[in-house]
Amino acid sequence: MNTDRSVNSSSTAFPRVRRPEDRAAEIARAALELFVTHGFAATKLEDVARQAGVSKGLPYLYFKNKEGLFKAVIAEAIEGPLAQANDVIDHFTGSSEDLLRALVAGMRAFEATPAGGVVKLILAEAGNFPDVASYFCTHIDVRGRELFIRTLRRGVESGEFRPLPDLEATAIIVSQPLAMFSVWKRSLAPFDPDKVDDDRFYTAYLDFVLKGLRP
Repeated sequence: MNTDRSVNSSSTAFPRVRRPEDRAAEIARAALELFVTHGFAATKLEDVARQAGVSKGLPYLYFKNKEGLFKAVIAEAIEGPLAQANDVIDHFTGSSEDLLRALVAGMRAFEATPAGGVVKLILAEAGNFPDVASYFCTHIDVRGRELFIRTLRRGVESGEFRPLPDLEATAIIVSQPLAMFSVWKRSLAPFDPDKVDDDRFYTAYLDFVLKGLRP
């Protein structure tokens, strides 16, 4: 009798089981799309469940309320790009000007995705959900600002940028126009007959900022 018990691996493979964190991320991604497209207030948790392809009550299992889901949406949209940008700064070997250009290019690429709409969403809902606004400022925005602080400090220490008396304030000046351009594109730009396209904006922005930073 043949004692070989080897069988086709497909018949013995265990079905893939989604981990809770995977399911929560799927729900957050579905919510991000709906929040950005339809607005936070207009989106119900039942809509999110339908978009994620899960049962109507499942979002309540992972998130205490809609506000908790909002925080998860922010993290899902921005945590990854922030980590990638930090990694770029950690390993960049070129000039500080080129590093700033790379940082801006990364932000431009993020802004062009559906996730880029999360900034406008946060600003629109900050007054209604101060806890979410506080979460964004203390957990996300401060880390984004730190990317520019690190880049500016690098340039000052290498002599590529002039001495800057207040790195944090300068980082705000450098970073905020990028965020506001993202908001403008998703709010007033469709109604502006003289709107500036992306290439013109980013070219003018880098020209203006870098001339102000050089010795």
